[in-house]
Amino acid sequence: MTVESKGSKYDEKIEEVISKLLRRGYTDIKATIEPYEVPASIVGQNHESELIPDITGEKWGGKGYFEISKKDVDPSVLASKWKVLELLAKMKSGEFQIYVPHGSMQFTQRIMDKYSIQAELVKI
Repeated sequence: MTVESKGSKYDEKIEEVISKLLRRGYTDIKATIEPYEVPASIVGQNHESELIPDITGEKWGGKGYFEISKKDVDPSVLASKWKVLELLAKMKSGEFQIYVPHGSMQFTQRIMDKYSIQAELVKI
């Protein structure tokens, strides 16, 4: 996963989500846009694949993982990433939320249903 270019609609969505998380009391926010520190990457067993969450934050001793649903990504790749983040959130007593832009709810719900992903969907 690469860090998106500054000024895109993706960046605006990330900023919107960060604002919501700050209002909800999250601290140590890391995100894939400047000026934030990039979240730690998760390296696969074969050391060839690398996952970077869109946003991470901490609250009450747990770590939350937050994603923006993107239609332009291969659904199987997205599902793999989301499954890993779902597991990490459970292991770290945190939450996993997927923020869904207008027009992407059906796409996101299909992936979640097909791959049995447990996450809270939030419309943005």
